[in-house]
Order: sequence, then C-alpha cells, then structure tokens
Amino acid sequence: MPSGWFPDPHGRHDHRWFNGTAWTADVADGGQRFIDPLGAAPSFGPSPAKQGNGPATAAITCGLLALLFAWMPLLVVVRFVLAVVALVTGWRGLVRARQNSTGRGTAIAGLVTGGTALGLCVVGVLFSISAVREVGAFIDPEPHVATLDGCTVEPGEIVVAGSVENTGDTTEDFTVYAVVTEPDDVPDMMETLEAVAPGEVRAFEMRRTEVVDGSCTARLVVHGPLPWGLEMERVNDQ
Repeated sequence: MPSGWFPDPHGRHDHRWFNGTAWTADVADGGQRFIDPLGAAPSFGPSPAKQGNGPATAAITCGLLALLFAWMPLLVVVRFVLAVVALVTGWRGLVRARQNSTGRGTAIAGLVTGGTALGLCVVGVLFSISAVREVGAFIDPEPHVATLDGCTVEPGEIVVAGSVENTGDTTEDFTVYAVVTEPDDVPDMMETLEAVAPGEVRAFEMRRTEVVDGSCTARLVVHGPLPWGLEMERVNDQ
C-alpha cells in the first residue's frame, strides 16, 4: 500500500499517516494534524459498539416461538399474536437493515417463520372447527331407536343381532357398539350403518370369535358417524 493519509485503523482519530511500510503516530482530526500520544500501536481496549438490529432479532425470536407453539391446539391465540409480532418486527428489521446494513438475513428469517406460523394458525383454527363438528356428531347422534334382537353363543363365537331405526328427518350414519356384559371380559363389538334413510330400520349382526359356554347378555350403544372414518371408543352408555 502506498504512503498517505488513511482512515485510522485503530479508531482513535479521523486519519492516520501510513509511510508505505507501517502506521505512524501522525494523525489528523477535523483537518488538524498532531501526534498521537499513544503512538502508532493499536488500542486493545473495547472496540466501538456496532449498531445492531433489534427488530430483526425480535422477529426471528417471535417467529420461532410461534412455530414452537404451533402443535399446541389450546395456544392458538398465543401463536397468532407471536406470528403477527414476527411479521411486524421483521418488516421493521428490513427497514433498519437498509439504514445500517445489519440484520437483513435475520429479518427475512423472522418474516418467513412468522408467515409460516400464521398459516399454521389458520389451518389449526379450521381443523379445530372441523374436529368439534365431527366429534360432536359422533357423541350426539341424530334421533334413532335401537333394538337388541338377541345375543347368542354359537360354537366358537358370540353373535349379537339387532336393528336401528332412523327417526329423524335426514339420512344419517350410525355407529353401533354391542357391549357384552355376560360372559365377562368380552371386548365390545362395533358395526357402522351408513346412509340410513328417514324412517328406515337397518338390521345388523355382529360376530366375535370367543370360546365360551353358557348364556350371553348384551346391550347396545349408538353413536353418530365416526369422525373422519377413524374408529373410536364408545363415550357413553345408552
């Protein structure tokens, strides 16, 4: 590097003279030249603080927290607020990055995580509404009348027969559980009755392989359609 005045690499003055080989104690501030009393040696004290980008840091923090809470259905309000804060502070972080060239990548990451978390919030709300409807329809079936025609023990199996009448005004699906009370320790049996028309009586017969002797006693529990077609345990007795 040729000799000349250059910005002071030590940060103590505006300019410092470089003689072509090393930095010297000749310095200048505001156009006035004088000798640096500390000489040409660099200062090993704390360097001037670099201006940061607080909004960008806040954006990535809130965005990551919103994603962390995304799987928790009861915290939808919390993650929604965090996602919005991540988007707002991420935008402010981009504006700050244009001014001091610091934190642009962090601000963009905050915007991405905040936007993703906000999308998950919307999906979570829609899924929660669907879940409430599906489970509610299962727990509280439409008007019906269930009739147990008999529970018999045949060689190597138990047979439960009965019927369900749709007494409502619309076509409905029903899930019927046969609860065997005698003999003991026989698992529940399940039958799905699809598209039962108003006034229709739909008969069914359930069989379970069991090596038992003696009599059989059972009762019926009727629910609505299975949520999303997934098998569920009966939730109440009728």
